[in-house]
Amino acid sequence: MTGVWLPLAATVLAAALTWWCCIRPMARNRACHATSDPGLQEELRAAREELQRLREETTPPTDPTDRPETLNR
Repeated sequence: MTGVWLPLAATVLAAALTWWCCIRPMARNRACHATSDPGLQEELRAAREELQRLREETTPPTDPTDRPETLNR
């Protein structure tokens, strides 16, 4: 029974550190790595716009037999 306590304590410690260092700051909307970089925000906005444009341009084929022929080997 004593061999179970060390792994259990290590698991609890890891969960507590994860909550304290990662989840708690993000829940308060102040993550330690969050910086307000206007250049990064502009790049993200441009990438989202391009993704939206690409999604609107491409349409899936309406007929499933409209695909290139494949050979079963």
